[in-house]
Amino acid sequence: MKRSALTIVLFAFAIAFGAYAQEKPLTLEECVDIALEQNPDIVRGEFTVKIAGKDVTVAMSRFLPYIDGRMSYYNSTVGPSSQLRIDPQTGILVPVQPFEVKSYSYTASLSANQTLFDGGYSIYNYLQKRSMKKSADYNFEDTKQMTILIVKERYYNLLAAEKLLEVAEETLRSSEESYKRAEALYEVGKAPKSDVLQAKVQLETDRLGVIQAQNSLAIALASMNHILGFDVDKDIQVVDNLDLPEVEITYANAMDNAFANHPLLHRRMFDVKAAKDGIFMALSSFLPSFNFYYGYDWRHRDFGRIKEIFDTDYSWYYMFRLSIPVFQGWSRVANTGRARLDYLSTQEALEQGKRDVALEVKQAYFDVQQAKKSIAVSQNAVEAAEEGLRLNREKYSLGAGTMLDLIVAQVSYTSSQSDFIQAKYDYKYAVARLERAMGQLKE
Repeated sequence: MKRSALTIVLFAFAIAFGAYAQEKPLTLEECVDIALEQNPDIVRGEFTVKIAGKDVTVAMSRFLPYIDGRMSYYNSTVGPSSQLRIDPQTGILVPVQPFEVKSYSYTASLSANQTLFDGGYSIYNYLQKRSMKKSADYNFEDTKQMTILIVKERYYNLLAAEKLLEVAEETLRSSEESYKRAEALYEVGKAPKSDVLQAKVQLETDRLGVIQAQNSLAIALASMNHILGFDVDKDIQVVDNLDLPEVEITYANAMDNAFANHPLLHRRMFDVKAAKDGIFMALSSFLPSFNFYYGYDWRHRDFGRIKEIFDTDYSWYYMFRLSIPVFQGWSRVANTGRARLDYLSTQEALEQGKRDVALEVKQAYFDVQQAKKSIAVSQNAVEAAEEGLRLNREKYSLGAGTMLDLIVAQVSYTSSQSDFIQAKYDYKYAVARLERAMGQLKE
């Protein structure tokens, strides 16, 4: 009985602990780690980098000899021939081959092929694949930073949605109190019927506001689950961190950092290098190639004699071959022209990338400055609106104010609270965007 009771207690504890573990709020850093591990774009990016690495290995293999070893067994049976010939001794027609002939043999061979010169194709092919690997690395880094930015954006949106729901619920409670106060004053003849009606309208409006805030929270939660690779209906909680980071960097320094660190620009620089190598690869088809071949063969009817492979029944050869391309249609000219156009295209993409990064930095930098000022302005507005609401409540309770003035004060207070909350999260997201624009957005 004691053991059974202990088992039940442990089982209940395990269930409680599991529930606690599932409901444990996630920090921003934990959300970023989850997204970088599970997000499909990240997983595909990792595969792309690995594939590019394999391409480099394949390109390196062109510098090594191709060696081929073979062993075979040959068995042949030729039946009697139906063709006849005249026997010169007897003058009688006899079959060309009167008997069944069987033959068999064992062979072993080794051959090697080494390209000594191919117009530089192998060299530039290797350099191109290495540049493409670097491009894939920076593209993956760009994908990671974009994923981190999206996680931060949706994390802050989720926190803002939670806070705005709290504001909407607080506003609804305030409207309920105002409605009850208006009814009480109307019953004792100190307030007109219009005050009750106005308070009722505002109460229903605020109830709708709560519903809208709940829907916004549900959408924000689904969006957060989506970027983390979870089911959109999964119930998660996040840790609120209202620490506002200070950004102490000049616009010029921010621009310099972006041009030095942004992974998009590095990727396109290596795209240009790869395209330039492609031109030399195309030009190599106009140059001669020089190859060396070597082969060694052994053949015998008795496989046991293979131990004498280097003593008897062998043959070997080596050959140098010079191949000079004379005419191959217009394919070489077309391939060279295409490579040059590809090079020009990547150069233009690089220049466009620089313009895109410059615009991204400028927008993000001034968004940070604006969001920082908006925090101070909205905070002052909250303090003023809170005081205005307090005064209008007292005035209405004393019969010196109107319900319309109280409703206007309540709406102003709610709006200023919402603006203040949004301003703080807008600032945090603007800082993340600036870090992303500078290529320095980290986990």
